[in-house]
Parts: sequence; C-alpha cells; structure tokens
Amino acid sequence: MAVEKPQYNIVYACDNNFAPLLAASIKSVEINSPGSIKNIYIIDDGIKPENVEKIKQSFTSPEIILHFHLVKDVMGKNVNIPYFNNPRLPVTTFFRLFIASFMPADTEKVLYLDSDMIVLGDLKELFDLDLSNHIIGAVQDPNIVTLGCSWGGGVQNWEALGYQSDDPYFNAGLLLINFKKWVEFDVTSKALEAAAKYQRYIKWGDQYCLNVVLANRWLHLDPEWNHLVDNNNPGGKLIHYIGNKPIYDNYPYSKAYQDIFFSYLNQTLLKDHKPVTKLQRQIQMVKRFIRKITG
Repeated sequence: MAVEKPQYNIVYACDNNFAPLLAASIKSVEINSPGSIKNIYIIDDGIKPENVEKIKQSFTSPEIILHFHLVKDVMGKNVNIPYFNNPRLPVTTFFRLFIASFMPADTEKVLYLDSDMIVLGDLKELFDLDLSNHIIGAVQDPNIVTLGCSWGGGVQNWEALGYQSDDPYFNAGLLLINFKKWVEFDVTSKALEAAAKYQRYIKWGDQYCLNVVLANRWLHLDPEWNHLVDNNNPGGKLIHYIGNKPIYDNYPYSKAYQDIFFSYLNQTLLKDHKPVTKLQRQIQMVKRFIRKITG
C-alpha cells in the first residue's frame, strides 16, 4: 500500500519585476524538498501572462501544484494599502496579510516566502515543527535585532506600544504561520490598523506592522532558515537576497551566492532574463508608484 505524501502549503506574493526570482525560488523548493506535495499559492500583483505561462511550464512534477490568485481577488474591495515612506520598497509583500481569503479553512500551517529566496534545506524540517501557541515562527533579523534598534530600523514607537527596547525583532521574509492562531488573533485587521495609525514610523513596510502586532508572540527559528546575503558567511538552509537582487547589474554581494541563484533560475523557462540596469529599476519604481496611487 502506497504511503500518502505529506502536503505543504506555501505562499508567495510577486509582481512582474520579480518573476525570475519567483521561478528560481520555486525551482529550489522543488529540488530540495522532495517527497511531499507542495501547494504553492502565488498572489499575483501584475505578473505578465507570458511569464505566468513560463512559470507554469517550468514545473511538471506532480509534487508542485501552482495556484495563482490576482491581488484584486485576494484583497477584496475597500481595503486601503498605504504607500510606504521608502519608495524603493514594493508593497507587494503586504498582500501576504490576506492569506486567509484563499487558504482552505482546515489549513494547519502555511509557509510564506519572499520571492527573493532560494531554499537549500528540506522544508519538512519547518513543517514538522510544533508551533504550540505561537502565531508564527520566524528568524530574528541579524541586522535590526530588536524593536528598539539604535539606528531606527525596528519599531521606533516601541515604548508607546508597551514593549521593551530589547524585545526581539523578526525578519518577515520567511513566516511559518500557525493558520488557526493567525485567523483567531485577526492579524490582518490588526496589521492594517497599525499601518494606518503608525504610518510615520514605517521603515520596512509591513514588516514593521507584523512586528508591532506579533511582538513576543513568535517562535524563534534556526537563523539559517533566513540567511541574508549581505555577508560572506557560509551556510544557509535558505538564502535571502536582500537589497539589490542577483538579476540586477549592480548586485553587490558574494558571487558565490549569485551563482547559486542562477543555478536554479537556469532550470526554468525564465533563464533568458536579461540583467536589470539601474535606469530600468528607476523606471520600474516610477511605474509601480503610479500604479499603486491610481489603483
């Protein structure tokens, strides 16, 4: 009698600019987490139809099941997403707050991943974790570290919110979500409220909002599950390409990390993606800004 494979729920949010990053990330999941069914939900923030098709055709394994959901269907009507103070920061990640709008009600765990991540470890390790009463599992940010981070990258109004300066701050690029607790605590409404009420304090988009809402309610994960590329330290069960991405012509970090990224991208139908120049990035930001403020 055949043993039924475990099923994992994974969520990404992606726009067209990051489509190559998304394709490479999913390919890394496919290769390095075998033996399970991966239901991959993609919140589609304007990915071009031809790129959607290329992504779909890049994955023929029955272990990868792709579900594309348009932002307008995920968010519903009359939801206001603030345009954040950092113009370089896309608001696409904010759409992860709306996972409850499309995930099955009986879902136990959901893994949210930023598109700019390459998964080198087996995700079974994460999905086997007991989250207990924690709403999420995440990795403490190695650069920001605490809510009261001295250089102002954490939660600057921590004291008014009743927190301590040294309360830990997590990087929201990877979130292992206890779905029932997430819904019960109404994370979506609370984070949206924080975004509207404390917008002047926001530096890193909805990462600020999630830390405001979930401070001291999260389980610390192994730091190697969110290994930032802004250093040359070896290791990493998951590589997170913060800052300038490996598809940019001004990618500033380790070439070894860049080579790892392209080893996965080159196994997809988006492998012919041309390096993005600084001028192209500026044009993308202007277009994104116009699109967001005009709806």
